[in-house]
This record gives sequence, C-alpha cells and structure tokens, in this order.
Amino acid sequence: MTGVVVGLGSSLGVCADAVRAAVDRALDGRCDVAAFATVDRRRDEPGLLAVVQEWGATLQCYPAEALDAVEVPHPSDAVRGHVGTGSVAEAAALLAAREHGGGNLVVPKLRGEHVTVAVVELVPLTISTACTACGACLLTCPEHALRPAPGRPVVVPSRCTSCGECVEVCPTDAITLFSL
Repeated sequence: MTGVVVGLGSSLGVCADAVRAAVDRALDGRCDVAAFATVDRRRDEPGLLAVVQEWGATLQCYPAEALDAVEVPHPSDAVRGHVGTGSVAEAAALLAAREHGGGNLVVPKLRGEHVTVAVVELVPLTISTACTACGACLLTCPEHALRPAPGRPVVVPSRCTSCGECVEVCPTDAITLFSL
C-alpha cells in the first residue's frame, strides 16, 4: 500500500470531532498517513493538532504565499480573501507530497464542518531523466505498476508494492524507490 498526505484547511476554533469526521470520510479506509499539511496560520489549531496526534503523523505547515504558488483544481476566491491563498487543503497536500517524492491528488477538496480535507497518494518511486525507455522495468514489475509513456514509464501508485524489482533491473539506475 502506498502512503498518503492529508491536506487540512480550517476555520479558527474548529473542533477535533469535525476534523476527525472529515478526515475519516476522505481517507475511506486508507490508513498509511505519511503526513498532514496546512497553512502556517493554523499550526497551533487545537482541533487539527488533536487529530494529527491521534494518527501519530507530522503536521507540515506552509506560508500562504507558498500554497498560492501550487496549481490546484479547485481554487477559491473566498479562501484567497480570508487566508491569502486560493487553496489550503489541496495545495498543502500537494506541496507536502513533493517532500515525500511526489504524488497524485486522489481526493480533491472535501468540505466538512468548518474544515476542508484533500488527500494526495504518494508515488512510491520516481523515474529520472536517465531513463532510456528500454522497457526492462515494464517487463519485470510483478504488479504491472508501470505503464509505457512517451519518454519514460509512469507509475501507477495504487498498484506499486515497493518490491524494488524495477530498481534492480534498471540498467541506467534511473529508478529511485522511496520508503513510505
């Protein structure tokens, strides 16, 4: 199973029960949370901190300017007016995922009671530009987690089990496996 990063946006004073309910709904059975992420203005928000602590994960916080630089599918002018960024949950999840090797937004902004949640599934491995598209990894992967694409294969995170077979067979050392 691959890990996920959970992005959180919230109002001041959001209660832990509301955060918990929204996170549970967004995760839908996923249980490998690598990190939570939010805007730095909410780093000490008790409702968020309680849920992050329950999961035993870290809370990564970013300034509004950094979040506003992240391209997201559902920006909000209202959020920009209040916080200074068009997105908190989606942008924070995507930004934090970059620190874990990258990922794909699998749960776009989901609204709860005074909280928004977004989930990014982490990519368990990356393929660098050193790839010659020889196809050895495609033939070796027992889970068919790699797909041919122009230039170099792409990873299907939900299929990758991090077995490392592709890393072993790559003649150019273009594949890096992340431990999630």
